[in-house]
Amino acid sequence: MTSKLDQPEGRGDFFKTAGTLFAGFLAEKVEEAFEGMGPKLLRPPGALNELAFLTECTRCDKCIHVCPHGALRRAPASAGLAMGTPFMAPREMPCFLCEGLPCVSACPDGALLWPKANDKDGAKIEGPAAARIGAAHINKSRCLTFETPSRQAEQCRTCIDRCPYPGKAITLRIYDDTRKAHPVVLEDGCTGCGLCEYGCPAPHPGIVVRVR
Repeated sequence: MTSKLDQPEGRGDFFKTAGTLFAGFLAEKVEEAFEGMGPKLLRPPGALNELAFLTECTRCDKCIHVCPHGALRRAPASAGLAMGTPFMAPREMPCFLCEGLPCVSACPDGALLWPKANDKDGAKIEGPAAARIGAAHINKSRCLTFETPSRQAEQCRTCIDRCPYPGKAITLRIYDDTRKAHPVVLEDGCTGCGLCEYGCPAPHPGIVVRVR
């Protein structure tokens, strides 16, 4: 019996499939290497993945100019290939998730798109709540609610109070024998806006937003 791969059509289909898989694998590796060449920057709401963003963004500065809080700035020369692209540093100025997201509306290049996502229950959400700028992370050695060798634990809920989506993006939970409540980030609901990092009263923020 002649196998399918012995037939010209079968061989052609096989090599097409293999070529597609290899091209996809190669593209993924190129993207990983490309993104690893520069610093990890927090982008405006609705930004494409980093490689696509760097390709589509023309460095027109329109999103920077329309931000009412001055949260967006241009990446310096040290950012390498990302030089001139918009990014944010939450400790200096966070994203306030403006209604209508003017930064997205101002982008003429398609580098920023109206955010759409699914919540933890699978329901579709869009707009500011669907933004995934980054994700907040708790640093236990800096967070005031955790005891360290040089500091007693304190009660603090500033990050919860500053969060625009408390209970969905961050909550307080008792999960050790001290019976003290500590902040816990719910990453699925975290927009990465950085309002928690900006408001953290610790000298060095006990909660920071990182690129996802």
